[in-house]
Amino acid sequence: MEKQTHKFERFYNYQNYQIIDCQTCGFRHLYPFPTESDLQRFYHDQYFREIKPFPYETVSPEFIAKQRQDALVNPNYLEIYNQVVGYIWTNHLKMVDVGCGNDLLALVFREQGWQTWNIEPNRDAAAYLAKYQLEVINQPVEAIIDFGLKDISFINLQFVLEHIREPETVLKFFNQIMVSGGVIRISVPNDFSEGQLAYLEHYGREPKWVNVPDHINYFTFDSLSRLLERTGFKEVYRTTNFPLELLLLAGKDYYHDEQERVQVGPFVRNFEMALFKTGRSSQLKKLYESLAAQGLGRCIYMYAVKE
Repeated sequence: MEKQTHKFERFYNYQNYQIIDCQTCGFRHLYPFPTESDLQRFYHDQYFREIKPFPYETVSPEFIAKQRQDALVNPNYLEIYNQVVGYIWTNHLKMVDVGCGNDLLALVFREQGWQTWNIEPNRDAAAYLAKYQLEVINQPVEAIIDFGLKDISFINLQFVLEHIREPETVLKFFNQIMVSGGVIRISVPNDFSEGQLAYLEHYGREPKWVNVPDHINYFTFDSLSRLLERTGFKEVYRTTNFPLELLLLAGKDYYHDEQERVQVGPFVRNFEMALFKTGRSSQLKKLYESLAAQGLGRCIYMYAVKE
């Protein structure tokens, strides 16, 4: 990617970094890019120690057993599984969970008879996943071309594409190893959404969601959908989660006010649980789907099919 000429007119400055609205790539990204060696060192050694610390040294057999039991009844995992089998039209039951960290989605699919692989570049997270007898490839996503994966019917990329230098190249490779009718699920932050841009323009703020070197790429619903189409996939479903940009627009600036920041989590949980506990989860689902259709919501959750 770094050998290309990246054409752009609009860009955003944050601290010492520049995020360009790249006409070449079709989405916003950091420019120039971090080096490949710096990224590999960051994700292999540092990520789950410094960025998202996890107490691996305290993991016991009892903890593993409890996590395994909880994963198999996890409503989010089950929703993903049901969504995938609703779209898929192939008998190949092979799934790859890419950059999964400590996530145990593959357990649910394995329990249903699928052959599963976990691609995880961080050494600590890879060792943790292996404790669940999951098949783990401890390599960066860009390196999996060497592992002979083929006839894959489901690929999960949950908060991965924003981290890698060449998302288009990676998606094209995934398309090649998937069967026709296979499903790909992608989650990314919905950064530089219309709501966030309104916040920048109205309040004269900086884009505090820029996170370097952790996040290289910044997608919207439309730019991600176009990227999927260019790489051989057709979007079939999109949704989101709570639209935190509405809080920013209403003056609840959790990026700059610590008191506002600590209230965000309870606010969102209370809102969602009030609907769940009163039997209105279908209304919440429709609300988030409607927001996604308008390009709003904090995160993008998108399913696409290889035709």
